[in-house]
Amino acid sequence: MAAFFIILILYLNFSVEKTSFMLKIVGITFVTVLTIMQVLVYISNQDKESEYDILSQIYMEKVLEGGTVKGGIAYILKWNREDNSFDQEKFDSKLHPNLEQIEIDFKNTLLYDEIFNLSEKDFRESLTKLMEESHRNFGGYKYSIINFLKEHPDLKDKTLKLELNKELSRLGLHVFVTSNKLDNIFEEDFCTKGKSYLENAQEVRMFRVALESRWNDCKWDGKEIALSKLKEEVLNYFRPFVPSFTRYYRKKDVGNHSLHYIGFIKYNHKKNNVSEVGFSYRTYREFMHPTALKQILVLGVVIVVIIFLFPLFFRGSLVAPLNDLLSGVEKVNEGDLEVEVPIRVKDEIGFLADSFNDMVSSIRDARKELQDYAEHLATKVRLRTEELSEKIEEFQRLKIQQDGDYFLTSLLAKPLNYNANKSTRISTQFLLRQKKQFEFRGKRADLGGDVCITGNLRLGIPSDYKRYVFAMNGDAMGKSMQGAGGALVMGVVVNSILARSAANDRILDISPEQWLTETYEEINSVFKSFNGSMVISASFFLIEESSGKTYYFNAEHPFTVFYQDGKATFLDSSLMLRKIGLESEYPFQVFTTTLKEGDVLIVGSDGKDDLDLTPDQDTRTINEDETLFLKTVEIGKGNIEQIEQLIYKEGEITDDLSLLRIEYGIRSADPEESSLNTDKTRNDFLKEETSDWSASYSHARQLYKDGNVKEAIDELAELYSKTPEDIKVIKLLALLSFKDKDYIKAVEVLGKYLEVDSELSEYWYYLSIANKKLGKFSEAIYASEKVLAKQPDNTNNLVNLSDLYRLQNEYTRAKEIAAQVLDLDPQNENAKKILRKIENGISKT
Repeated sequence: MAAFFIILILYLNFSVEKTSFMLKIVGITFVTVLTIMQVLVYISNQDKESEYDILSQIYMEKVLEGGTVKGGIAYILKWNREDNSFDQEKFDSKLHPNLEQIEIDFKNTLLYDEIFNLSEKDFRESLTKLMEESHRNFGGYKYSIINFLKEHPDLKDKTLKLELNKELSRLGLHVFVTSNKLDNIFEEDFCTKGKSYLENAQEVRMFRVALESRWNDCKWDGKEIALSKLKEEVLNYFRPFVPSFTRYYRKKDVGNHSLHYIGFIKYNHKKNNVSEVGFSYRTYREFMHPTALKQILVLGVVIVVIIFLFPLFFRGSLVAPLNDLLSGVEKVNEGDLEVEVPIRVKDEIGFLADSFNDMVSSIRDARKELQDYAEHLATKVRLRTEELSEKIEEFQRLKIQQDGDYFLTSLLAKPLNYNANKSTRISTQFLLRQKKQFEFRGKRADLGGDVCITGNLRLGIPSDYKRYVFAMNGDAMGKSMQGAGGALVMGVVVNSILARSAANDRILDISPEQWLTETYEEINSVFKSFNGSMVISASFFLIEESSGKTYYFNAEHPFTVFYQDGKATFLDSSLMLRKIGLESEYPFQVFTTTLKEGDVLIVGSDGKDDLDLTPDQDTRTINEDETLFLKTVEIGKGNIEQIEQLIYKEGEITDDLSLLRIEYGIRSADPEESSLNTDKTRNDFLKEETSDWSASYSHARQLYKDGNVKEAIDELAELYSKTPEDIKVIKLLALLSFKDKDYIKAVEVLGKYLEVDSELSEYWYYLSIANKKLGKFSEAIYASEKVLAKQPDNTNNLVNLSDLYRLQNEYTRAKEIAAQVLDLDPQNENAKKILRKIENGISKT
């Protein structure tokens, strides 16, 4: 009933079908009153049922004591426990219920009363003895009680008696359900379905145990019997186990209501017998009828009042005002703005009518203003255009001024990020990709808070000193100018300390730990003077050239990556020091480790981790997995150029990116050298060249190695203008133009190089990407197909080619290539993303 009530209320409140306000009021009232009536009727009937039970039990007591048997009593049956005999003087087996079931009920009731009449003292022992003497059809209850005693060995006396009572009440409900389920199984299916149901009914598993000794297949006690008899025998094990004076519903014939009875059983402990008095079911219905009739009459009156009189009750206060309001709305919809709704009552509907009148008045006024505005629109547009032009000019002036400030700051920062390491045992590389990109007077530049510096020191005494390589990577707090200011301060201070420590081949008589400590204290004191408005995270390293022993500290900078034998791990394990410029609850400490031949340290700012993994979606998903960079380092094999490209593939960078690579051992060649030089020209690059051209080209390559890509491009562009056919200049300029995202220049120079060397698949791929960025999809597809012919399993090219066909609306070819990618790499997110875009594109067409 509660579920029906909730469903109707929800339907009436949220139905989108056309209806009326009054229908909803009447409907909700009707359902609510019916629900209340249901509860009241239930309570009234329960009281009446209790009254019937009490009167019937009193009448039963009188009859059993020898009183007069009046109308309503159908039968009286007594069972003597001592001689196991029945007194059937007032019982006719042809008209009255099944005697075998009644006998089982007698014995169950007798056992129930005896159990709970046992003394609480030694209750467990007495109960066990009583179970041993129980009748055969009590087997299920018997095993359940014995199992309960085994599961609760700590319960005793009164507590055991109370808990047993609760357990038998719970068990009785399960037995009742099981009995009904078994009774509803057809006789021809009872052997299989009955067994199957009992095997799955864990709550009455002890009844299944009790039946196993008698019921095997379709045999009972090893004999073939009628299926109806078999069903009856099984159901006899599931007769109720309840106390005296519990109501029983009995029947002789299901279809004949005159043979339906209500019986009450009484166990007389003194006489040691059990009796049942059966009352005609018809007398029970006659007893309940007057109350039910009154309930029906009341319900009928309530229905008539709600359905027919409620609309009349609400006509003046609800229906008429609402109709007036609706009429006004219809007129406004037709364009009549002179309408005014009469206010009949000062309630919520009256407030709505008043608000509606105000709204219509506002619309009338607005229409007049709009008409006036339209008549003078040209003049107002001209004035607004002049104001907008002035604002744009002012904005442009401010923008140029701001870009000028940015450009001057970037010029100051560039010489401070200097890879000054000259060691032949330890190589250092770094790259800087500041987030803020801008253009000032035709020159592009960037600005940010990341800083990288390397250099060399000699520590010890003149007769016994050791050479050290210094390296640091930092990330100043704040965006654009604020971060750049912190990077400038750090660059100036660190370069000043290096110049002071290594000038004129100076040898410092100081330990590496002391030098790093004094350096930290000096830098920290400078930053603390800004009172917290300028702080920086950083990692500092001093590496002894001869032994590889490394001294370092980390001031709340991303953990350093240690790369060895193709495996990347974190050098640090926990926070050791707060950012420079802040008070730190951790004491300053210099840590040490030892590098072996070929070991690599990679330090980077948090730009390498703060990636937007879903750049094509409205909601950004920032990477929170700090171990993602470890996987990137392993895939890139410690090469920071490859690592950078892998980072771009993982997601969109949201902050400044800087990477510092330190490798212990013999200085290796530039990782890009293999892609920048052919076998023929490599030896030429390694020769000592003295010409101006050679010096310029070597300088450009060195600038690129040091991370100064833009300056290297400027130098190469000048060489290209002088020697436009030089294949080495073309190749390097093509690569750097692409990396600098100057796609117009990249397309020109890449195309020129591929005319000479058309076998370099990597450059065809770069050409495809550059054309795609410029919107030249046909040219991009041509270049990507070249790569496909040479490298059919190149997943990056396949993803690019699939997306190009999608952009050209060639969805069939795009889906084929995306499916090919997923065959090679089932987890490729880019291919899955392209397939989703293809489906969206198809649905829109």
